[in-house]
Amino acid sequence: MIQNKHKLAFLLCLLLMATTAFGASEAEYKKLAKTWTLRADGSQEFRYNMELTLFTHTAMNGTYGESFIVYNPQYQELKINSSYTRQKDGTIIKTPDNAFVEVLPRNAADAPAYNHLKEMVVVHTGLELGATIYLDYTVTSRPGYLPEVDVFEELLQTSPVKEYTLSIVTPETKEVAFTLANNNAKPSVKQGNGVRTTTWTLRNLPASSRAPFVSVRNGDVPFLAATTYASEGEALATLSKQFNPAGDLQLTTLAESLTEGKDKDEDKLQAILEYTTNHVANNRLTLDQTGYRLRPADAVMSTAYGTEAEKANLLAGLLAGAGFKAEPMATYQAHAEKGLALKAIDQLLVSCMVNGEMYLFSPSSTRRPQTVNFDRTPLFSLTTGQPVAVAVPTLEDYQIKNDITLTFKKDGNLMTMTKGSIGKEILPYFTTGNMGTPASLNVQNGYATIILPDDASGFSHLPYGYLNSQRKENLLIPRPVSEIYTYTIECPENMQLRTPQADKTISNAAGKLTIAVKTNGRTVTVTRSLELNKQLYTPAEYKELRQLLTEWSDVNGKTLLFSVQ
Repeated sequence: MIQNKHKLAFLLCLLLMATTAFGASEAEYKKLAKTWTLRADGSQEFRYNMELTLFTHTAMNGTYGESFIVYNPQYQELKINSSYTRQKDGTIIKTPDNAFVEVLPRNAADAPAYNHLKEMVVVHTGLELGATIYLDYTVTSRPGYLPEVDVFEELLQTSPVKEYTLSIVTPETKEVAFTLANNNAKPSVKQGNGVRTTTWTLRNLPASSRAPFVSVRNGDVPFLAATTYASEGEALATLSKQFNPAGDLQLTTLAESLTEGKDKDEDKLQAILEYTTNHVANNRLTLDQTGYRLRPADAVMSTAYGTEAEKANLLAGLLAGAGFKAEPMATYQAHAEKGLALKAIDQLLVSCMVNGEMYLFSPSSTRRPQTVNFDRTPLFSLTTGQPVAVAVPTLEDYQIKNDITLTFKKDGNLMTMTKGSIGKEILPYFTTGNMGTPASLNVQNGYATIILPDDASGFSHLPYGYLNSQRKENLLIPRPVSEIYTYTIECPENMQLRTPQADKTISNAAGKLTIAVKTNGRTVTVTRSLELNKQLYTPAEYKELRQLLTEWSDVNGKTLLFSVQ
């Protein structure tokens, strides 16, 4: 018996040691290197080199069992320099020829115009716990296919990295503009033989966070933005010059057809937006996967699909064809003083002025872009290459204020009547009225429960109230929050409120929440309100924010209990 206890303790110690060594990550990059080279003839080379040691079966059989390389064989050549696995005992397992599988990229599957793209799937072989994967490949682009070096890299990987090297090699005449954010590494610069090499060596990087809503937009995620474009404007011009010119006959003809019989500008805008959103499918190929090229609008119309850039071109052309002054716009994934080019683009949008109001459209959605974020990641005009000033919405533009009356009908069901307002920045374009959710009534065993309805656009319908209790990263919520709901319930004679009266207020640095339940005779009045002071919350502020959000999202706080006679 004693021996068994000792054995159990020993096994528990081993388990603890294993958890300590490997529990934090599935794998570890011993080395990771990326090099971007721009040659004097305009050709470019991207070289990737990794050494990755596996710690878990999940890493071996799932996460890192394959590597994926997308390229365009019409303009690019892929060369696998080496690919093998070093097993734990030192045995080398070379990747066999049949483990290199060339397929069509998933995002090109429904886009015949991009069926020439290829994705090389490298199936790593000889994997076992403790094995190290080695992969080294080069993608060479023909002169002119990629006009300049264009880098935007989030630096944290899914597993820790012991040494991460990023290098940019250019002719000495080419200046490299860059921003390395949230990391203190300094670049080394070497020059000789007409070549300049700029290198960053980063060490002991942690794994990227698995928490939700983590991105470079939060302001605390490390990234490198680097380019040989002289400015954002020069980079954006490579897209702008591909857009159809104003007055394109086909676009004008289609615009006239879509807006026929519509006198109001708002109706014309709605018709055009609905066409680009609902009748032209979204293709998710990224700008770099298409070589920063886009098909003309007539090709998009005839095929009924397009990339974000292609749909932005189509939308701008249709708006111009309908007589509006339209301008394509771009926002970036993060703010950086230098180094932003095309790879860093987050969204492509189209603006136009109507009756003194600036309409800003996404080519893929009827919802308004969140302009409140443009102070963090400014809006740029593709035409001028300059930032565009956007009026910052007021808190009232995001406010939801509803008075909701719940009445019991003779058949026992509930009737809901809502009066109120919803800020314009929350509603989709051209949608009016309230989008409330109906009240839910459940009668069982002499009791009835009512779940109080709220607006479908309200913050409780977003998942922020269900996040972990702790957070190591900043949290950026999508918009300011100001919601006020007042409920009035007239109880029939056979029902009595059993939910205790309450008057709860939580006020802290993150904002303020109130929940009040009061009775006056047969009338029950419930007030619920939430106001958040800002959008960006640091880990130190997260506890107070979460206190408000969990309380606001708790269904128990929106449920009333009645006894039924």
